[in-house]
Amino acid sequence: MREHSQRGALVEGLGGKPFDSDAAFLASIVENSDDAIISKDLNGVIMSWNCGAERIFGYSAAEAVGKPVSILIPPDHADEEPKILERIRRGERIEHYETVRRRKDGSMVDVSLTVSPIKDADGRVIGASKIARETCEQRRVLEQLRQSEERYRVTLASIGDAVISTDNEGRVTFMNAVAEEMTAWEQNEALAIPLEKVFPIINEITRRPVENPVARALREGKVVGLANHTILISRDGKEWPIDDSAAPIRGQKGDVRGVVLVFRDATKQRAAELTARKLTSIVENSDDAIIGKDLNGVITSWNRGAEHIFGYSAAEAVGKPVSILIPPDHADEEPKILERIRRGERIGHYETVRQRKDGTLINVSLSVSPIKDADGRVIGVSKIARDITQHKRMEKELVKANAILAERARDLETAVAERTARLQQTIADLETFSYTVSHDLRSPLRAMQGFAQAIIAGYADKLDAEGKEYLQRISSSAIRMDKLILEVLTYSRIGSRDVPIKPVDLDKLIEEVIHTYPSIRESNAEIIIKHPLLPVLGSHASLAQVVSNLLTNAAKFVPAGAKAKVRIRTEKNDSKVRCFFEDNGIGIPQNSLAKIFEPFQRAHPHANYEGTGMGLAIVRKAVKRMGGIVDVQSHEGQGSTFWIELPAANYE
Repeated sequence: MREHSQRGALVEGLGGKPFDSDAAFLASIVENSDDAIISKDLNGVIMSWNCGAERIFGYSAAEAVGKPVSILIPPDHADEEPKILERIRRGERIEHYETVRRRKDGSMVDVSLTVSPIKDADGRVIGASKIARETCEQRRVLEQLRQSEERYRVTLASIGDAVISTDNEGRVTFMNAVAEEMTAWEQNEALAIPLEKVFPIINEITRRPVENPVARALREGKVVGLANHTILISRDGKEWPIDDSAAPIRGQKGDVRGVVLVFRDATKQRAAELTARKLTSIVENSDDAIIGKDLNGVITSWNRGAEHIFGYSAAEAVGKPVSILIPPDHADEEPKILERIRRGERIGHYETVRQRKDGTLINVSLSVSPIKDADGRVIGVSKIARDITQHKRMEKELVKANAILAERARDLETAVAERTARLQQTIADLETFSYTVSHDLRSPLRAMQGFAQAIIAGYADKLDAEGKEYLQRISSSAIRMDKLILEVLTYSRIGSRDVPIKPVDLDKLIEEVIHTYPSIRESNAEIIIKHPLLPVLGSHASLAQVVSNLLTNAAKFVPAGAKAKVRIRTEKNDSKVRCFFEDNGIGIPQNSLAKIFEPFQRAHPHANYEGTGMGLAIVRKAVKRMGGIVDVQSHEGQGSTFWIELPAANYE
């Protein structure tokens, strides 16, 4: 206390006089405070009242002291005081309790209360000390600030560009909806996160990270823009070409308190720039002359192709009338072209003649288009000139060549007609010869077979067993030879006659073959047909020949004592139909498969199976004539599967 008294004695009070004690010093502070400092007992009766209380509430100390503090409390806040007193009795302290109180004139005032218990020397709570600070102005300022911030946020949220703001350490404080979309971060996730994580950027060409503009703006304290070819990598991996700038946010004293980053999707802009560069490159490097001129025919642009074709450099041509390229006998063309261009018309592939710098003439093909401004007005002309001198020369040579070809075609047509006539005569002669051969060869064969049978029948008692066997062999050989001649003729006719192609019902055709051909019917083979068989396009007669040959072979080539079994089915193969013939026969050796469809080839020439070696050759030739294919899968001793493939037919 002594040390405090000494310190208090050195402090000057109001009017420059020193205070006598700490108590006087504290009393002066309370009395001169702008805040209302009030004391009350535990029943809420006011015991002291300073100048700040008089200013805020309008009551003088004489009017307030001894009155209940409820004179300051509006009716709708009447329940607050009992609760406050209850907490004070428990020795609690209440800080910054914001509420409303009533002045003497009945008006309301916003206040922030700090209420503390007053204790006696023994530590018992005997009253309460209340400090009330008027908050109207503070609230007004805060509300203005809130409204300002809200306008700021609404404005940033409404603009079409993406906006991110940060604090002075580069941490995110705000993102608008466009920024959320482009970064794939939501604002509530990104708040307080370093911008480098939310806004990673790289160079489009090198793919290396680029320094964040916010870091530069914070470091340099000025507006910073990004270089070209910057890519934003969003959280979901999407890449956005962007343009952006970052500007520092400064306080009232000019200190940098953060940065606002504004960026936009530059995809269309980059595409337009790329297109413009490509177009410029195309124009500059085109072999064609690409020339710009105004509506008076004065040249305004001149590419390398124009230099090459016409011989003038750009410096020599630009600013000159385009008439320097037009021969005198074509002088009337340019006014007509310009007139059409002024009407907005386009002229395509206009063939004419132009003149080089050295005076030589060249054939050119012109495409002329109007150049329009943003409002659609024609302000100039774009002309593309292609040198077609070589093309014209080739056209003349082509006309000559066509005349020669036409003459030779006529000669060839005459020669072909003559050779066709001779070939047709040869075919007719061959058919006549074949018929004659078949007739002349078969007649003696039938005689041989008949005489042999007659001898066996009439002279059997005069012949020994060996003689009878020889006669039987002669008869059998004659029959086999006759069959061979018939099959050779069949093979020949298949290749020479027309094959009419029509839809064929395989179900009906195969049933007809089974019941019509004696060799199949008498073989007693078990033939299983998986109905319905799909229809095909083919020749009914040729298909009947094919099916009979395949079924005859299947019934014939079975192990001794075994019953032949054949399964017939079809399946669709794109626009084709395959018909399968699966048998349980003796099969085909692997070394015979490659030649089994050749004439006079037999898979088992030394086995006890009759045959001419022409059956499968006839099958392949007939199927080929119908536009199909045939093949086989087989292993010796395990049966064979032959299949033919023909175009599918559609039956309604």
